[in-house]
Amino acid sequence: MKKTILFAALVSFIASPAFGDDDDCGHRGTPPTGNGRATVIGQPVPGLTAQQRALFDAGKVAYERNFTVADGLGPVFRGKSCAECHGFPVTGGQDPAGTANNVTHFMLFNQGQFFLALEQGGPVVQHRTIRDEPGGAGCNISGEVVPALPGVTTSLRHSPPVFGFGLLDAVPDSEILEWQGKKPWKDPGVIGAANWGLELEALVRLQAFTFDITRRQPAGIPRVGRFGWKAQTATVFQFTTEPFNIELGISTPYFPRENHPQGAQLPPECRLGPAQPNDVGSQNSVKLYHFQALIGAPPTLPKSPRARYGEFIFQAAGCADCHRPSMRTAKDYYLANTDGTAQRVEALSNKEIFPYSDLLVHDMGPALEDGRVMGRASGRFWRTTPLWGIRFKDHFMHDGRATSVDEAIDMHGGEAAHSTALYEALNPAQEAALLEFINGL
Repeated sequence: MKKTILFAALVSFIASPAFGDDDDCGHRGTPPTGNGRATVIGQPVPGLTAQQRALFDAGKVAYERNFTVADGLGPVFRGKSCAECHGFPVTGGQDPAGTANNVTHFMLFNQGQFFLALEQGGPVVQHRTIRDEPGGAGCNISGEVVPALPGVTTSLRHSPPVFGFGLLDAVPDSEILEWQGKKPWKDPGVIGAANWGLELEALVRLQAFTFDITRRQPAGIPRVGRFGWKAQTATVFQFTTEPFNIELGISTPYFPRENHPQGAQLPPECRLGPAQPNDVGSQNSVKLYHFQALIGAPPTLPKSPRARYGEFIFQAAGCADCHRPSMRTAKDYYLANTDGTAQRVEALSNKEIFPYSDLLVHDMGPALEDGRVMGRASGRFWRTTPLWGIRFKDHFMHDGRATSVDEAIDMHGGEAAHSTALYEALNPAQEAALLEFINGL
């Protein structure tokens, strides 16, 4: 109630700048083109050493590479390269095919409990098979579909951009946890909670794999999740190696399970990978991780007077209660090398960053309920999506259902309902200013 009164008072007493009534800057369907936009995103984080830049470049080659049957692709899979799902408008961006390329998650609900449906081919539908790929013709299996079983629940997800992932990985847990729960600077209805996961690097050490970051936290200690639509994944390393297995079907020392079509027994003629696990020595896993850890965050556009006014409205309407403007990374961030050692990355250490996210999960209301439970986040709970680089996106929300920022805001419910109502009360000039600010991030 206090925020509503404050917002109304501020907007009424501060005259809207003379920007006119045209709000075309805020409502847009596709990202801007031209003017060298590809040169400002998809680049490595500034300040890398020559050795670290070489790791980024090698990782990008692996990220864009089409893996083959001889590499261990499949036998069922969703894509042949990481860039196939993270490639618009540049490598590392969002899903280039829009909602047509959405990932279909499914799980089983039985007697109040959710199960990953691994025996039925879960947790995602891998709709392609290697029988249509060179060297895979002898593997006569069909792509997966959602199984027609009682209690199956599905959720579509579009692939987000991975810009700035290493910077998010470098944020200490304490920085995220300080925003959790009710706070005096947030609307009373905005809470936010951390999702959690076990640190994969620690689990790897327990299993005697060579990947070792000795300067990270002790084995088996939970870490705050920060990646994925429900913040279900704790580290950028896991967010790299797990999809490498699930989406491409390539088994690794970290995720050695082969994808069996619908969970059925795999015919012997379909075991065509070079070795088990396929990613020998984890070379490709670590290269892909290097790319996602070292890719930079998109820079913001210079703020016009109207955008600065929109930034003020962003704060007054409570958008920043969840879309927290800034965070600081840890004093020291260490990157794993392919030989299992680690090196400090100055470019990711002790930096103020501006992701416009608290990395917490929030109740977004019944309209966004998807029935998918991931860690502590149930169907109505979603991670606050980072807004940096939003001007390069052309679809929004977890399943890409929104095609403009305006439409995405309208879909916010639950803990965000108060801010949505304030947004709807804006006059055209104020709305245009707010959206110009957001579209400059």
